[in-house]
Amino acid sequence: MKKVLMLAVSAGLFSGCSSVFVSRDYDTSKDFSTLKTFAWQHAEQPQTGDPQIDNDLNDQRIRTAVETVLTAKGFSPADRNDADFLVAYFVDYKRKLNASPVVFGFGAGGGGRYGGVGYNTGITEYEEGNLTIDILEPTDGKMIWRGVGAQVAYEGSNPKKATDIINDTVEQILKKFPPQK
Repeated sequence: MKKVLMLAVSAGLFSGCSSVFVSRDYDTSKDFSTLKTFAWQHAEQPQTGDPQIDNDLNDQRIRTAVETVLTAKGFSPADRNDADFLVAYFVDYKRKLNASPVVFGFGAGGGGRYGGVGYNTGITEYEEGNLTIDILEPTDGKMIWRGVGAQVAYEGSNPKKATDIINDTVEQILKKFPPQK
């Protein structure tokens, strides 16, 4: 019973955490309507020394997703020297705690001769993945727009699911880019 109770609580906990939480900020003095072309700030993603972050497969997934979303919005890829804006991204992971009410369960069996008590402390630990996408001025590298997406990190081994999660995260982050006046 304890396992069933813990599974039910865990399932409810993580199903509520499956969406992307997005925050955005931008330079309100910038005229985003002049932007037509983009390029990557870094031809190759800078290495951090963290093997979880320095992942060539996810790098390609993120770059493809960003390019797909920007192209769908009418922006065109360009050489770095000719681009109206540069794109950079950063990934990080944070350990988080989720607290919920303490849950107790009682069970009896065998004609009342056997019984048990189960409980869940109400605290679970999980890893949150954060994807930050920056839009930068090509001349001086000044940030003009930033979007951050946070969600429970996917730790599975299904490449299609990893790609789908990244595509959705990038789409949610860039949903309101460029900002409308």
